[in-house]
Amino acid sequence: MPSISTLAAYEGFILIGGFFGIVFWKLLTGGIGLSQLLEGDIRDPNSPGGYSTQVSAGRAQSLLITLFVALYYLSQVIHNPKEFPRLPGGLIEALAGSQAVYLGGKAQAMLLGRWRNIVK
Repeated sequence: MPSISTLAAYEGFILIGGFFGIVFWKLLTGGIGLSQLLEGDIRDPNSPGGYSTQVSAGRAQSLLITLFVALYYLSQVIHNPKEFPRLPGGLIEALAGSQAVYLGGKAQAMLLGRWRNIVK
């Protein structure tokens, strides 16, 4: 008879596998759309709604850094599944900096965009 920890590990794999399966299924069937994943709104006084969309460099760099860190972490977990991996400080700083640049760009567009429209 398997031990409690073995059963808990199997249940964890089933749960994570189920989450992955549902998300993957939704991606394949179009329930989760990725068509405008890297696009962001910008103020455009010439468009009817006052906004238009374009590819956002902040979103692209944030996505790439986040995927890199996640894959690095996953590789460390696969390499040694008995303990939580330690991430290098530089990698954490790169992730934090990437998120700060993205959020700074969003704040700049939200706050300074209004002032630009008033000045114009």
